Amino acid sequence: MSRKRKMASITSAGLVFAMLLSQSAVADLGTEQVKAAEEAAKWVDTEYVVNGDFESGADNWDISIPKDTENWLYGSGEEKGYYCIWENKTEEEKDVSISQTVKLPAGTYKLGIKSTGAAGGLKLSAGEYVSTDLKASEWADDQSKWESIETGEFTLDKESDVKVFVSGKLTAWNKGSAIDDIVLYEKEADDTDSSEENQKGYTISVNQTDVAVENGDTVNLEAKITYDGKEISELPEGVNLWWWVDKWNDHIDGLDDGTLEINDNSGKTLKAAYTTKSAGKYYVVAQLEDADKKVLGYVCTTITSKAPEIDTSVDNDDIVVAKVKDLSSDFIMGMDISSVITELDSGVIYKDYNGKVIDNVTDFCKFLAENDINHIRVRVWNNPYDSNGNGYGGGNNDVAAAKKIADACRSAGIKMLVDFHCSDFWTDPSKQMVPKAWKGYTVDEKAAAVEEFINESLNTIDASKDVVDMVQVGNETTGGFIGETKTDAMCKLFSAGSKGVKDYNSDVKVVIHVESPQKNTLTKWSDNLENYNVNYDILGTSYYPYWHGTLSNLKKELSYVQTRHNKDAMVVETSYAYTLDDSDGHGNTVREGNNDDSADATEPFTVQGQATFIRNLINAVNEAGGLGVYYWEPAWITVGDTTGLSEEAAAARYEANKKLWEEKGSGWAASYGGEYDPNDAGKWYGGSAVDNQAMFYPDGTATAGLKVWKYVKTGAKVTKIGVEDIETANVTSEAGKEIELPKTINVTYNTEKVEENVVWNTDGIDFSKAGTYTVEGTVKFSRKIERGAYKDKTIGTTKCTVVIKQKNLITDADDAGFEKADNFTANNKIVDSVSSTKDDKKSGAACAHWYNAGTDVAEAEITYKNAITLASGEYIFEYAGQGADGDQLYAKAVDSKGNVIAKGDNVTLAGWKNWKTPSVSFKLDKETEVTLVVGIVSAKGGWGTADDLYLYQTKSADKSDADNGNTGDDDNNKPNPPSADDENKDNTGNGDTATQPAKALTPGAVVASISDTKTTVKDTKGILPDTVKFESKKVTDEKKVAKVADVVKDKIVGVKDVLIYELNLTDGATQLHQLADKVQVTMDMPFALADNEAIKVFRVDSDKLIACTSRVADGKLVFETDHFSTFAFVKVNTNAGTKAAAAGAAKTSDDSNMYMWLVIAMAGLGVSIAALMNRKKEQA
Repeated sequence: MSRKRKMASITSAGLVFAMLLSQSAVADLGTEQVKAAEEAAKWVDTEYVVNGDFESGADNWDISIPKDTENWLYGSGEEKGYYCIWENKTEEEKDVSISQTVKLPAGTYKLGIKSTGAAGGLKLSAGEYVSTDLKASEWADDQSKWESIETGEFTLDKESDVKVFVSGKLTAWNKGSAIDDIVLYEKEADDTDSSEENQKGYTISVNQTDVAVENGDTVNLEAKITYDGKEISELPEGVNLWWWVDKWNDHIDGLDDGTLEINDNSGKTLKAAYTTKSAGKYYVVAQLEDADKKVLGYVCTTITSKAPEIDTSVDNDDIVVAKVKDLSSDFIMGMDISSVITELDSGVIYKDYNGKVIDNVTDFCKFLAENDINHIRVRVWNNPYDSNGNGYGGGNNDVAAAKKIADACRSAGIKMLVDFHCSDFWTDPSKQMVPKAWKGYTVDEKAAAVEEFINESLNTIDASKDVVDMVQVGNETTGGFIGETKTDAMCKLFSAGSKGVKDYNSDVKVVIHVESPQKNTLTKWSDNLENYNVNYDILGTSYYPYWHGTLSNLKKELSYVQTRHNKDAMVVETSYAYTLDDSDGHGNTVREGNNDDSADATEPFTVQGQATFIRNLINAVNEAGGLGVYYWEPAWITVGDTTGLSEEAAAARYEANKKLWEEKGSGWAASYGGEYDPNDAGKWYGGSAVDNQAMFYPDGTATAGLKVWKYVKTGAKVTKIGVEDIETANVTSEAGKEIELPKTINVTYNTEKVEENVVWNTDGIDFSKAGTYTVEGTVKFSRKIERGAYKDKTIGTTKCTVVIKQKNLITDADDAGFEKADNFTANNKIVDSVSSTKDDKKSGAACAHWYNAGTDVAEAEITYKNAITLASGEYIFEYAGQGADGDQLYAKAVDSKGNVIAKGDNVTLAGWKNWKTPSVSFKLDKETEVTLVVGIVSAKGGWGTADDLYLYQTKSADKSDADNGNTGDDDNNKPNPPSADDENKDNTGNGDTATQPAKALTPGAVVASISDTKTTVKDTKGILPDTVKFESKKVTDEKKVAKVADVVKDKIVGVKDVLIYELNLTDGATQLHQLADKVQVTMDMPFALADNEAIKVFRVDSDKLIACTSRVADGKLVFETDHFSTFAFVKVNTNAGTKAAAAGAAKTSDDSNMYMWLVIAMAGLGVSIAALMNRKKEQA
């Protein structure tokens, strides 16, 4: 490869470079045949090894470097790409590794590498089949003087995962070595005459090489023989294949008491079957020989046989639980019940499965122990009270509360983990506040204080030292601890806290708690803790599937801590919703439209779904060798159930709940917390945000899900099948393309998930134009349903949301998805890849990625180099983006001279996989070459990805619109329209067969009135029928009002008052929701406004607020809308800013450039409507 200076190095004497091949069989060719084949073969760089030249630094490589070993990339800019590891100031050998896993199709391969320096003993290998030693040499900066080494070839008979890694021991005072250009070559098929001498050669592979079975099972084996690269079905004369059982393989004794069956013993059969008899390993060999008994190829299949597992499943009528195999007998089945005392103080009672009332913490712990809970976790805050002694809430978890729970655990025979937040209230990755008493302390003073506080607290909580066996020093300390954010300072405080624990009781285990395992935080922090010599025993992590990635990644992270650092690991927080309903009037973290559609939250939000999630998590942690799992706040239920009540009763109950939250501390925060935490608790205080993730119903009765902790040991099955969930579908396409709806839909039964056939009703739907269509589907059940909502039914219903988008004017789909790096440039190094395959993409295989490792806010732009020639007209450019809270994205269009045509507003990101849609709309008066730009504003430590570029026309020069429902308004300063995905959210979920534009009426005179006496409508475009009626209704359901008010307060700062209304347009029996054009609404002022006050108008869409551009004119409130539904008027203090939206929620118009049109209507207000846009019909 030609580049100025590009090297990648690994310092080592005696490293092992290996490739692990999963479930593939390989055979070497004879030496002479290999030599002849090499002379004729064509080898091509596969590029399967990503960043093998280290041009992108350490991207795509997992690196483990011990303490006292330095590693770095040499040079920068064009010289970037020299990766080094040096042994410094130690006489001890050190283990190092660098690895990546690639997926290879069947084929023949070899490895290549370049090296220089002390490389003697460095070995480049492909599994156990081929191996080549590297040579020691004098260090050479000139890469042309480096050694170039290649292995022999090896063959894969099927697609296989291949782990490429360098590992081994660094010798003391090693002088250093370097490697570069790790390349995996594949042999190209050769079309030359196979009769040529140098093309001859046999290979052999077997369909199975590593099999696990139960005693008595039969394993069917079949060999594949190739000659000159072509498969042969019959062996020629003089070539034989012999099957036999080897009792000795790889220095391990094998069994031979099974039965080997082959068609004959002539040496010509390619098939064999082996039936095991005992528990142990069997080695079945397939060996290819020529007439002189010379071995042409050899494959050994390992069969591991186990005794059949006894079915211990418990019959019950509640939940199905698959047994967790080989579950450790001391596996921690833990629960964090920190809020339980304030719950009981608030009048909550719990009930066991016999209906017995549990009204004290001791009996509660005993009930948990009866259900195999063996560990309790309790948080401790230093001083969670204001200056008047009022508790901050969240359980008011001080040392005294922890002692009460410790006493209860002692009575129940349960051990306890104490979670010291080392703060006066909640800590998490974004908030690690210093306790009031420690304000102004230096790091050394904090270290002394935390050591003393933890030690004294433990002696109070468990003076007898017989309950507490683990202690957390900090809570979710990924990004900070006690106000410190630098790693050295944090580790100093961890060490001090650890000393306080060990001085209390040296047998107590010290736990450090991180989160975000999907960002490899366990890997990073286990390395940090070792490098800074922190004395700890266990690294714990939070794992919430809504945010924290896959179970497979979690397993990898847990395993790394154990294998790399010899430390234990576990999950110290998790939970899962069993319903999306709220029961206390305070919005939940997981609810409809918020955190309910994560790709990794794969189970339905039901009791069975919750139990299945817990079981699968326990299984994953156990397989990874983890210590256990703690479920977070299973008892934090409502202090007063608001469900099923009348509006008046629900409102009264909600007010009573608020009083209890304040007085008893049983909500997530009380208003008193504002003294300490004014920006969070002081504004957003309220009730439980996880009552729908509890393991007790609102009346306190334990759900069947609580039994999962016992059933994972035995398994559990039911006699009656029910339907837990029927999947819905989403299809996105472009106008003019053929639409294909899915043929099957996943139905989740309580026993299993099954793909069932679905029939879609597309009658009357025209997919030829851009828009959103809802298609109803019918699913036929393949199981007999004997329980639940579908009892005795044979079919169910589902829907498919079809999004038809305008044609993407970025015609190269690979470019639109950042699949190719060549066509993009970035002007700042925070963009570490313009085509990353390892980071979070929206679709396809790649995306652009940034990470700001600097100390200040950084700005970057990614430019799509292929300018697009556009005719005159109006356009929108948008893309998908996600990333760290507070980072911002924008879209920009530039002409051929570099002049900015238009730049969209900055969109603020709100966390991992919470995708936002930055966009910009622009108008061209003539044909123009347009260059598209992705803009990034990233804070220190900020990160994220961009994907799915989309450019489309909204209005051509010779048409009023581009058949996509845009207004045709010439004002370039109007709010940017949303992406199709954003608009679709307003057009779905209404039970429509399809969303179709209404037929246009003939424009004529202004419609004089729309039957409501307070409302008049002016229609200058003939959009609304003459018979249309306007209806408005104030929302009086206090639960609904409170829910919307919570959403408003969660999104907007300075809220002073909120009014909620329903606004409807009807045409006979048809309710009109989405219009084909905007209408202007003029109404009386809903509030009297003082100085520094204003009115904001929002349409409420689940937990999202979609803002309407509004103004006050002549004493009236004026705004425009094209949609009629639920709306909120909000009076705000204009001196207050806008709070960034929580994860999963849309931003308001103050900090988002999404197309935000909204309406609010109120009974009793004078309203005049001037029609402007298309409509959607919904049958009433």
